[in-house]
Amino acid sequence: MSGSSGRAEPRTRGEPTNRSFHVLYADATDDRERIEEAIGRSYTTTTVDSAAEIRDALDHEIDCVVIGDGFDAADVVSMLENVVDVRPTVPVVRFAPTVEPAVCRSMVSLEASAIETYGDRPLDEHAIGRLAARIDEFYHRSISDIREVVFEISRSLMSAAPDETDIEIEWGLQLVGRQLDADRCLVFELEGEALEPTHCWDRRAEHPTDVESIDIGSFPGFETMSKSFDPHAVPPAVDDELDIDVPEGFVGRLGAAERRSDRRVEAKPKEHPYLRERNLESLLAVPIVVDWELEGVLAIEQRIERPWPRSLRQQVRTLGELVGYTLDRERRRRELARQNEHLERFTSVVSHDLRNPLNVLQGYADLVEETEDPAYVEEIVVAAERMETMIDDLLALARQGEHLDERRLDLERTVRAAWNGVETANAVLETRELGTVEGDPGRLQQAFENLFRNAIEHAGPSVRVTVCGTDDGFAVEDDGPGIPAEERDRVVQKGYTGGNGTGLGLSIVTSVVDAHGWSVSVEAADSGGARFEFVTATESERRPERDAR
Repeated sequence: MSGSSGRAEPRTRGEPTNRSFHVLYADATDDRERIEEAIGRSYTTTTVDSAAEIRDALDHEIDCVVIGDGFDAADVVSMLENVVDVRPTVPVVRFAPTVEPAVCRSMVSLEASAIETYGDRPLDEHAIGRLAARIDEFYHRSISDIREVVFEISRSLMSAAPDETDIEIEWGLQLVGRQLDADRCLVFELEGEALEPTHCWDRRAEHPTDVESIDIGSFPGFETMSKSFDPHAVPPAVDDELDIDVPEGFVGRLGAAERRSDRRVEAKPKEHPYLRERNLESLLAVPIVVDWELEGVLAIEQRIERPWPRSLRQQVRTLGELVGYTLDRERRRRELARQNEHLERFTSVVSHDLRNPLNVLQGYADLVEETEDPAYVEEIVVAAERMETMIDDLLALARQGEHLDERRLDLERTVRAAWNGVETANAVLETRELGTVEGDPGRLQQAFENLFRNAIEHAGPSVRVTVCGTDDGFAVEDDGPGIPAEERDRVVQKGYTGGNGTGLGLSIVTSVVDAHGWSVSVEAADSGGARFEFVTATESERRPERDAR
């Protein structure tokens, strides 16, 4: 028995790089060294030259068995029986001038096998090349089984703490990438008309920086994936079954049930810009689907050409579902945390702000009882009206936890509707350069109404309120006394209550902003009044001149 190790050369197109793949080669001819050398260029190889040695050799970690020439049919059948007994799942390649019927029948009974014959002509490099290609097929099949990896990832994702989810997903991508000998694995989330990268493993970089958002029309196969939820493979997917090429005279004896048709698909050259720009030869993309909704894409990229068998496509699809439901679970967890925070804030505001008018009511009621002076009744009515307003605001704040009904809104129309819904006295509204925004019409109108009430309450009945468009959203400002610099950050914090009004108006505004995923800040207007600036654009949508300010 002899052994040799595959060389460790730079990676070239189509060359396997998993040197742990171990080939057991049995041959008793003078061509043994030539064939052993050819196999050893890519794989670890152990060579035996007798049927008796093969069983002992199978006790080692063997990934593929090649049975060459120099053995009679009985010896070969005995070798095959040993393979079935010791390592029944290991693939076998029979490489000889011809193959006896008994050997052919025994090989068909194996889980995975292939036959390569070269006839009566002398063994040449072409025949050895076909043998190497067969071993490559089994190699690719061996690294295409990620069932155990997916199972391990599923256990990690199920037990991951909230702050560990992203790390666990990227760790899972690394496991899959290394098992498949891939170059990069990515998770994209579908955001409108774009795929936004959220997680990435790259063989070349620990922290990849060249991953960018991709328009859905620029991603290979996205349209098909979005309609059928089927994976997209480049090169085109092939059947899992490997071929058994047998001499012409044996085909009839095997029977139709024992034959495997030749379903090889010629790999098409890379044509899609996505592949060309990234120097990719292979891509497997599976849709991430949650509750029959397309949420994103899981992509596996490779700079060498490789097959994507059906079993692997299914396993990667399972991984995509795991990632999808994990991300969905985290979204639900964050939403629940937000709602709990909202409930705590609501409870805090109720207990704090309702106590004041209740105390006023109680105090004046005691005075009426003690003095029987009807003048105190008017104060009781004022306190009751204040409580009524506060209850309306509390109900509005409570409803902020409901789901949004977003649509494209004309801001001018929404602002005018809100202004008409408020007692404006002698106040004046001015609007400038208002465009459109994606939002919930009822919630946004409610936010504007509270901003307008806040301006009138603090700046007086003759205040001028201006609503104008900005580079990345809109702003609402007034010409009143403004808000002191030390209080500007506090007034838009959840739970803040002011000295006038109910103390709930700005909490409602903040809740509307948070529900839409926007941000709001308070600045000083040019007139000295208060200016509320709303950023509604995403980072990629913001104008560069805005960021340069």
